[in-house]
Amino acid sequence: MFLRQFQYLIALEQEAHFGRAAEKCHVSQPSLSSALKSLEQELEIPLILRQQKFQGFTEEGKRVVSWAKRLLADRAAMLEELAIMRKNLHGRLRIGAMPMSSPLFPTVSQLVQKRYPEVQLDIQFMGLDQLILGLNNFAIDIGVTYLHDPLLERFESLPLYDEPLYLLLPGNDWPNDDEPAADAITWEKAATLPLCLLSKSMRERRVMDDAFAGVGHQPSPVLESNSIFQLAFHAMAGDLATIVPERFTQLPNTRQKLLQNPVIKQTLGLVWVPGDPAMPMTKATNMLLQEALADGLLESFNLTGGG
Repeated sequence: MFLRQFQYLIALEQEAHFGRAAEKCHVSQPSLSSALKSLEQELEIPLILRQQKFQGFTEEGKRVVSWAKRLLADRAAMLEELAIMRKNLHGRLRIGAMPMSSPLFPTVSQLVQKRYPEVQLDIQFMGLDQLILGLNNFAIDIGVTYLHDPLLERFESLPLYDEPLYLLLPGNDWPNDDEPAADAITWEKAATLPLCLLSKSMRERRVMDDAFAGVGHQPSPVLESNSIFQLAFHAMAGDLATIVPERFTQLPNTRQKLLQNPVIKQTLGLVWVPGDPAMPMTKATNMLLQEALADGLLESFNLTGGG
């Protein structure tokens, strides 16, 4: 039983095609097929459903794929742990994040590069379901999201800061605002405006929908996108409003109003799969952010007290 056999198995799951899996692993298709048949013979169970082409995995095969991911993740973790001990951590830190956490990452990048200059950050923005799947499959090392969700209860977490939601408006006099100088607006009033909002698959959108429903309104946005920047660009263009955390409000050609009645504050933080020992990239990121909190480096983000 060799690690490369497990690598081939995972590649086959990802590609669902023997030829593409072989290409991904830089081997010939006969070599990959032979290695997987040898694994089946050693385990004495069929793993792969075959006819003329790949048809999926047996139930036993699905379990072996899950174990293969864990084995390869543990191997990578061992190497990373040794690198930390040598003060020479290198490789790729894979972060899955919700779109509204974007302003945090320049700070995270600076902290990581200062401590571990050989580490490369790979930041992927995704919805909560994708984030949880990525953590469980070891496709990402750590997640950054709002913490108050029952789906996150089984994960370890580190709260970083709280922030309220704002309505981001064009910087002109649109939409004939009867209180242009006011620094706040109700959810009820915001629901009457032409809006562009995050896609319904995003967890942050569900927070917004719940707030609108709580005041008896459910707006129909003019457009939806999974990119918070796309929404901000539309607000900057002058004829749509959107909803953002406070860190997105300092954009050119825009103005902002705090959404109130109610004020919705969310706690942003890290989430990761519990384990002992913790995965090294996860452990290193957690330690860096804990130190940043202790040193006050995230105070500019912490809006709990309205600062």
